[in-house]
Amino acid sequence: MGRVTAAAEHPRPVAAELRVAVAASGLLGLLDERGLTERLPWDARAAAGRLRDAVRLAVLAATADPAPAAPVARVDAGQAMRAWIRAQPWAQPDPGPPGWVYLLCFTDPATGTHRPYQGKGTGGQYAGHYWGWTTDLVRRVTREHANPRWRGPGRLVRVALAAGLSFELAYVEWPATAAREHQLKNQGGAYRRCPLCRGTGGPLDPAELAAAAAVQATGDAEFGARLAAARHARLAREADAYGLFTRDGDLGGDAA
Repeated sequence: MGRVTAAAEHPRPVAAELRVAVAASGLLGLLDERGLTERLPWDARAAAGRLRDAVRLAVLAATADPAPAAPVARVDAGQAMRAWIRAQPWAQPDPGPPGWVYLLCFTDPATGTHRPYQGKGTGGQYAGHYWGWTTDLVRRVTREHANPRWRGPGRLVRVALAAGLSFELAYVEWPATAAREHQLKNQGGAYRRCPLCRGTGGPLDPAELAAAAAVQATGDAEFGARLAAARHARLAREADAYGLFTRDGDLGGDAA
């Protein structure tokens, strides 16, 4: 900490104030020299004491070193303009349209258990999952990935199907951008996020997920009712395909 002077607390006096301080100092000196200060009435002595303090402060302020002037900060106009541009909303990177980040889990079609794809040879590719991103989850999973002749994104899925594997939709995030897919893919360890591998969940239906997202986005109660009816019909078709006899109350919800 720098040296604190009287000028830091009191401004430097002007010439007229200095002349008054000199005159007052002379008057006080005469009173002290003649021994009159102690003979003054008590209120006069108190006023003389206050005057003595004022003179002392004025002398200290007049003789103190002046406070250094604060340095003037120089502003680089170009740097300030670049900082302003970076702060504008239109200058922010575009994250892209919102969509679905999804995780496919490769399985054995005969048993339904997890079975990673393993390429041929000692240096063959080994993959148990596939990360993807799309704006249309139903089309991507049911019509593109499930089509062995599909030539769009997802070559790993085509190779796994050609090797005799199947897949299940295991995990999704919505709404999410393509940057989120890259983030999850770079983190590695898809097993940690796969409910099928960890035994914490079952396969997901892309149509039901898309419908639920539409309900959440629009708040359409009627659409939600149509979703429930469609799910009920799908469960009934599956039960009929496996020769199961079910009651209406057992499909799509808790029994009454």
